[in-house]
Amino acid sequence: MGSGSALVRAVPGARPAPAPATSPRGPAAPPVDRTPPAVEAPAPAPPPAVDAPVPSPPAAPPGGRPAPEPADGGRAARRRERRERRGPGVRERRRLETHDRIVEAAAALFAERGFDAVSVVEIAQRAGVVEKTVFNHFPVKEGLVLATDPPMRRALLAAVAGRPAGESAAAAAGTFVVTAMTSLGDPEAAAGVAAMARIVRGSRTLQAREREILGEITAALAAQIREETGSDDGSVEPELTAAAVTALYGRLLELARDRVLAGVTGPELGAELRAAGRRGLSLLQFGLAGYAKRR
Repeated sequence: MGSGSALVRAVPGARPAPAPATSPRGPAAPPVDRTPPAVEAPAPAPPPAVDAPVPSPPAAPPGGRPAPEPADGGRAARRRERRERRGPGVRERRRLETHDRIVEAAAALFAERGFDAVSVVEIAQRAGVVEKTVFNHFPVKEGLVLATDPPMRRALLAAVAGRPAGESAAAAAGTFVVTAMTSLGDPEAAAGVAAMARIVRGSRTLQAREREILGEITAALAAQIREETGSDDGSVEPELTAAAVTALYGRLLELARDRVLAGVTGPELGAELRAAGRRGLSLLQFGLAGYAKRR
C-alpha cells in the first residue's frame, strides 16, 4: 500500500486517487496521493507494452490442414504492433492529462474545504473542463477518492491464489496485508496518508463508502476460498477467514492514519505497523483460543 491512500490505494505501485494523493479502499488532498489499499480513484489503463508480441496463427493440428492465412495477409496485426510500439496516441495522452487535472483539482479542493462541501461543478471549473467530462472519468464523486475497483482487492486475491502448497489462505492473505500496510511507513507516504485521513474522516459519505469497499473485498475473498475448498453454502469458514483478514487490513490502515496525524512517520511508523500486523497475523494463523483468557 502506498502513501496513505484509502482502502483502494493501499497496494504498492497502485496509482492513488486525489486524496493527497491506499482502507481503509483507505482506503486525499494535495499533495495528490502517489502511493500504492485501500481504496482511491481508479487509474487509467497503461499503454500496451512496447514489446507486446503479436499472436501468431494457430498451428495446424496433427494430420490436419494448416490454419488459413489472415484474409488481409497479416496487415492488421502489423498495424496493431506498430501502434503498440508508438505508445498512446494524441487522443489517449489528452485523456490522461485531463484525468490528472481532474484528480489534482479535486485533491486541492477537498484539502481546502472537505469532500462533502465541494461540488462536481467546482471540480470541473478548477480543472478547466465541463461537469460531464468529470463524470466521464469518474461516474460517482466518491470515485475521485476511493477507487470503484480497488487494486488492493485484485492483489489480495492473486496473493491467495498463488500461495505455495501447505500455506493456508489466511496466512497468505494476512502476510500480504501486513507487507502492504507496512509500506505506509515509507517517508514519502506520510503526506498522502495524512491528507487522506483528513479527507476520509471529514466525510461520512467516504467513511460509508470505505466500509462498503471492505465488505466487497471480504465477499470476493470469501467466494474465492469457498470455490477453492468446495465448501457448501452452509459452511461459515470462508466468510470468517475473509472477515478476519479484512478486519486486520482495516485496523492497520486506521492505525497508520492515527499515527501519521500524531506526527509519527518513516521507519518508526513502519516498525509499529509491522509489529501490530504480525500480532494480528499470529491470531489469523494460530487462532483465538489462547487470546484474552480470563485468569
